[in-house]
Amino acid sequence: MAEYTTSARPYARAVYTQATETSSVESWGEALTLLAAVASDASMQELLDQPQLSKEQKGELMLKVVSDKLNKQQQNLVRLMAENDRLKALPEVAHQFEVYRAEAEGKVEAEVISAFALTSEQEQAITKMLKSKLGRDVSITTSTDESLIGGVIIKAGDTIIDGSMKSQLESLAINLSR
Repeated sequence: MAEYTTSARPYARAVYTQATETSSVESWGEALTLLAAVASDASMQELLDQPQLSKEQKGELMLKVVSDKLNKQQQNLVRLMAENDRLKALPEVAHQFEVYRAEAEGKVEAEVISAFALTSEQEQAITKMLKSKLGRDVSITTSTDESLIGGVIIKAGDTIIDGSMKSQLESLAINLSR
């Protein structure tokens, strides 16, 4: 859903601001998780792609599925996003909302991609380094990508640290071709 990041950010920011002002962050988080799941469903995606349905009809279809689990403000968000043809961005809105929540709580989620599976000691060392660098509590998820040859790529919020051998070899090739 990365293609919806830009359009989702203002909705997520507005919802998070409203949720903190009304002490309903937990409720909004649950509602957005539900809406993201519904919007990501293959059947719903097909309906949202139907050109013969109006934007309002698409919003009402979404509400028919979840309205009993949403308060009036949450239903209004669905209507607003339908009106602006942004219902497909709901999963990214939910993600951005959680990013804002984690940021407010002094936490950050980091993705570590390595050429080989990391040991628990390596994971702990990376977590400690990121906590020191970012000044926040860090939780990491790991995955492997053998094309990196060696090293790691770390993505934490807007920060990307590329320490992969693939990147270093590409950089060396560019410098040698000058």
